[in-house]
Amino acid sequence: MSLYEYFVKLHRYLSWQTKKIQALEQRLHLLEVRLREIEAQPRTSIERIEYKFDQLKVETLEGTLNIGIAPPGAGGTIEDFAVEPVKTVIPKPEPVLMRPIQEKVAAYLNKEAPETLKQLERQYGRRLDDTYRQFILQDIARQTDDRIRFYLQEKANQGYVPSDGRDEAVENEIFQKVKADIEQSLDAFLKHLPTGGEEP
Repeated sequence: MSLYEYFVKLHRYLSWQTKKIQALEQRLHLLEVRLREIEAQPRTSIERIEYKFDQLKVETLEGTLNIGIAPPGAGGTIEDFAVEPVKTVIPKPEPVLMRPIQEKVAAYLNKEAPETLKQLERQYGRRLDDTYRQFILQDIARQTDDRIRFYLQEKANQGYVPSDGRDEAVENEIFQKVKADIEQSLDAFLKHLPTGGEEP
């Protein structure tokens, strides 16, 4: 290998490494933003609770009475134990067909998608390492539930009313649409992947 070829290869490797570092920095930034959002959410505050025993008739009182969660000898009293009313959000139940479609998409991502990605790499003359492939597929997996919900809503808008049981035809139809979206995304990603972004 000539010195020129060595420096070209070194340059490609450094470009690839720089892109990876930038991607990791971006992910770290998003995680920091998310952490700040979580920390900014209101905390549960506890207020004083009072017990009134004026309606209680006691004829014989024996033994020890412990009210609260402090063990004997801890010196704690039951104060500040009332939970401030918090707005409760009841999540909307997932459609009946959601789970089976999720399972089909997950099976596709685990078994067929890695091979599809490798075929696209060959088609576009790219070469990715296993870690990068896994990162791409995990990123796509995080987005599939929204696509499934979108197609289920689209089906509902067309007048489809799901039954209590499974509807294999609709499951397969939506799975095929999500699968086509995944393959189209992979194709677009590989097609527009900068030369410096590929594995050296």
